[in-house]
Amino acid sequence: RLWALGPDLAPVPRARLRLSGLGALLSDERPRACAPGRSMAPPVDELAPGAGAIRAGFREDGVPAYMVAQGLVFIKHAQDPTSQKIVRAKRGVGFMVYCTGRSWTGPLGATWAEVDDSRSPGECSWVLVQGPGFGVVGPLLVDPLSEEHASQRIAVRWCQDPPIFECVMPKTATIGDVVNAFCARTGLNKKETILTKSLPKKAPNGSGILLPMDYTSAKDVLFNEMTVRDAQITDTLNLVYVGHFDEDYHPTI
Repeated sequence: RLWALGPDLAPVPRARLRLSGLGALLSDERPRACAPGRSMAPPVDELAPGAGAIRAGFREDGVPAYMVAQGLVFIKHAQDPTSQKIVRAKRGVGFMVYCTGRSWTGPLGATWAEVDDSRSPGECSWVLVQGPGFGVVGPLLVDPLSEEHASQRIAVRWCQDPPIFECVMPKTATIGDVVNAFCARTGLNKKETILTKSLPKKAPNGSGILLPMDYTSAKDVLFNEMTVRDAQITDTLNLVYVGHFDEDYHPTI
């Protein structure tokens, strides 16, 4: 189930939040093990460190639900968050995962949230919030109720719709963070990636053809140092790629 969310994902009152349970996360599309050559053996961070370390990594942070931020999730179908069996599954940006408010952070910083099995009887699992070792830059899940870190939904198109990338980023993140996440998912070169809020104007000869991308208005070019909040994004962003797109574009999902 995908939520119909606008570009501005500011926190909403808890009483108004209607969340799908773990059943929605797992029943409509059972996560599949990775194909040969795409091993999901966990990074060293997630190997069992012993009971004492497990207890030390637990936290009751009170987050009742997370929003999928990059279109995929990593799940451990086990009560023990140090389980080495991890599956990867596609989930639409904006999809909600209902949790218990309990999380576990491994020794190297990967954070996992416990899914609320009361909303899906018989299921026990942990879902990755963020952390190193999974080939993804930036958070996989964000807290939509956080007042401190209000979020923004961002989409990027190449030449025309539909977008080739979507994510949810905190408004405190920078455009550089968006570019890093975008390039990690698409295989494109960060140094050759520019994002803009609008396309150039049409050529004055009446042909209806757009002017080259270097005619884009300077005020619509996003710089890496800008925050998402300051960028004031209200529509799908445009990709200006100065490298060889067809050769470099290798999306991971």
